[in-house]
Amino acid sequence: MTTPDNSGDVRLSGISKTYDNGFTAVQPLDLTVPQGSFFALLGASGCGKTTTLRMIAGLEEPTTGAVHLGEQEVTHLPPYKRPVNTVFQSYALFPHLDIFENVAFGLRRRGIKSVKKQVEDMLELVQLGEQARKKPHQLSGGQQQRVAVARALINHPKVLLLDEPLGALDLKLRRQMQLELKRIQTEVGITFVHVTHDQEEAMTMADTVAVMNAGRVEQLGSPADLYENPNTTFVANFLGTSNLIEAEVDTENGDDIVLKAGGGKLLLPKARCSAPTKTGGKVLVGIRPEKIALTHADDAGEIPAGRNRLTGKIADASFIGVSTQYVIDSPVCDELAVYVQNVERDGRLVPGADVVLHWSPAHTFGLDATQDIDAGTEEEAAA
Repeated sequence: MTTPDNSGDVRLSGISKTYDNGFTAVQPLDLTVPQGSFFALLGASGCGKTTTLRMIAGLEEPTTGAVHLGEQEVTHLPPYKRPVNTVFQSYALFPHLDIFENVAFGLRRRGIKSVKKQVEDMLELVQLGEQARKKPHQLSGGQQQRVAVARALINHPKVLLLDEPLGALDLKLRRQMQLELKRIQTEVGITFVHVTHDQEEAMTMADTVAVMNAGRVEQLGSPADLYENPNTTFVANFLGTSNLIEAEVDTENGDDIVLKAGGGKLLLPKARCSAPTKTGGKVLVGIRPEKIALTHADDAGEIPAGRNRLTGKIADASFIGVSTQYVIDSPVCDELAVYVQNVERDGRLVPGADVVLHWSPAHTFGLDATQDIDAGTEEEAAA
């Protein structure tokens, strides 16, 4: 978790939210959002991310702690006195006003008479200059979403808050709008704080992601760092797919820990292990499915030395275009996931085939085995 400093556009110091019924939506939280960044609060429904956003906006009163925007403490200021604007999933456009007047609304309410150039510039930014005289119902969902962003940005807020803004769009349009929002944020340089439950959305758009779970920040970092170096089973499972294998600490070998799993040995870099490594102790070994290579058992002698290996049998194979996704039964785990790019497909890799899974030890990470191995998975969420 970050240490609050005075350079961020948003600083949360010990904020929490407990409702009258005793439910705590957000545990005491310290968080700094760097100035000019695209910051995502990512988590499943009920994790506290929207409540955190609403406390920044002034729509919820924190039970404890303080909210700073720049140098200004705004904890007890009403929403309209805070230098923020919020874009919601519903867009909340005025149906009787055309696009120009929807965007101009905030300026006119503040008594600004000459709005034409500002509105035209903002519509150009969101690439809707030619739609200025249309009504909201004449635009697509993605275009309406951009109008909502333009209407919020024209007030020049310190921070733009986005609460699941792409949730109502279909998949293809959502992906287009992810890139569009990132472009807009880069051009205007304003801090964006974006709430989403969609891992791909957060990874695509954000410079920094805070993964939330049960009212706490599980881990904070760049998308690449969170994906490659998860600190908890929740983050490992929630961001993409991870194979987690229980192993026993055997010895140390230079910069590596030697682990025993399924009758074999696996190497784990010490620098990539966040768990205690006492000899005889348990560690969860993590490896992402796309990091694993799959070799038919007949060709096992061709695998280079120094790679981590496991034996198994293909239980299932699904061709999904860019890759084939395999499920492997192995002595260490019933359902290991392996994703193999469809470059040179081996026709022998079919259900029932004996295989060797192998990967570079550098791609292995280690987690504390006292954690719930299924935390953050869809199976756990459905339980």
